[in-house]
Amino acid sequence: MSTKFAFYVCAVIACLNALVSVAFSLAMVIGQPAVDVAALYGVARTVPLAIAALIALAARSRPGVTVLALLLGSIQFCDALVGWSSHDVMKTIGPVTLAVLTLASAVMLLRTTRQAA
Repeated sequence: MSTKFAFYVCAVIACLNALVSVAFSLAMVIGQPAVDVAALYGVARTVPLAIAALIALAARSRPGVTVLALLLGSIQFCDALVGWSSHDVMKTIGPVTLAVLTLASAVMLLRTTRQAA
């Protein structure tokens, strides 16, 4: 597998991960009559991460995409733990799936980058 292919797979998955997080955090803010401060904190954190992921993709920054993919995958894993602790299957399976895809793509990118060096 080429490094270029691995980069784009990882970058696209990381961007999708970040944009899904933005969508869910915005839905929490928009969907509530009385906006919870915690939901606003969620938006304040997810929007910059999504922007950073899109910038890393546009700049074709392998280190940037790798770091963001590892970070976003870890965040999704933590979200899955929250879903699991609240006994909500959908809030567990979705984040676990995104975490596995994002972290696996980051590992794939790291391996192809090391093999090319």
